Amino acid sequence: MFLGILFEYAAEPASYFFSLPDLFFSEFPNICSVYLCIFVFTKYANPLKMMPLIIAIIIVYVISCLHWYLTGYIIRPHFRMNGDAPPEMSILNYSLLIAWIFVKYAIFGFGYYYASENIKHERKLRLLEKEKHEAEYAFLRAQINPHFLNNTLNFFFAKSLPLSDELADGIMTLSEIMRYSLEVDKEDGMALVDEEIKHIENVIKINQLRFNNKLQIQFNIHGKSDQIKIIPLILITIIENILKHGNCIDKINPVKIDLEFNHEQKMLLLKTWNLKKNGPKELSSGIGLDNIKKRLTHNYKKFILEIIEDEKVYKLELAMPMNVVIANKSQSVSSNVSIFNEIQL
Repeated sequence: MFLGILFEYAAEPASYFFSLPDLFFSEFPNICSVYLCIFVFTKYANPLKMMPLIIAIIIVYVISCLHWYLTGYIIRPHFRMNGDAPPEMSILNYSLLIAWIFVKYAIFGFGYYYASENIKHERKLRLLEKEKHEAEYAFLRAQINPHFLNNTLNFFFAKSLPLSDELADGIMTLSEIMRYSLEVDKEDGMALVDEEIKHIENVIKINQLRFNNKLQIQFNIHGKSDQIKIIPLILITIIENILKHGNCIDKINPVKIDLEFNHEQKMLLLKTWNLKKNGPKELSSGIGLDNIKKRLTHNYKKFILEIIEDEKVYKLELAMPMNVVIANKSQSVSSNVSIFNEIQL
């Protein structure tokens, strides 16, 4: 910090007098340059915006030139022993001198920015690693041996057949739901839409048994759903949210679930409409929808998930790309922004 002052003192000891104000004003332009460079790098270096970054650096350099001139020729002479200003220099020499000083302190600023970004990145990696371990631990705690579960449900199914066909049917449906939930997403992280639809139908069916077939749900499918893959358990999470928080027994205003496959734009469109439950509302953690957003962002980057609600009505609209399976191979279809802008949910 004091290197420049020491050099100046060695060159002209008679015209120099050390004082705290002089030390402050001699280094103040350098400190400003460092922090201005940190601000510029933070704003334009990640993500890199080359032209704004270059323009901002030039502006900071010009500010440094003016700052150095102000402190060196106007302010600092008042704090020296003889009050003399530094020797006059040509504009070119002065600019080159300030450029050298500026580059040195700009490197300090960049070094600080780079180090702070590395620290942030390391913290983020540690946080992700922690979340991963917590998720793995939670999965291990919640995991049930599929064979044990299937064998147990098959036993209950066999025992219930003589007693009640409806009970046996419910146990078989529950067995299919649990088996799908445990086995889905084992190959390529994708699931056939037909299997997802079957899973939704099973969940609705088991809930109909719970409520003595009083649920009023209209589940409509538009377009061909065969040979299409999506990330699993996205749709069912939305449906389960409706079953948990929605008024599903109103005959005049039934729950509406419309699933459309737009093969022209390679998009899957889901629209749901339902009344909210009357009376005390169940507390919602929002984890399900947050999880959907994270998974959609991770897998598709570009999608539409819009929720419109008031005190009585809840509407959800989802548009996401779909992968078309051709000759047993999954062909990923990437949609651009213009496709999303054309979608009218």
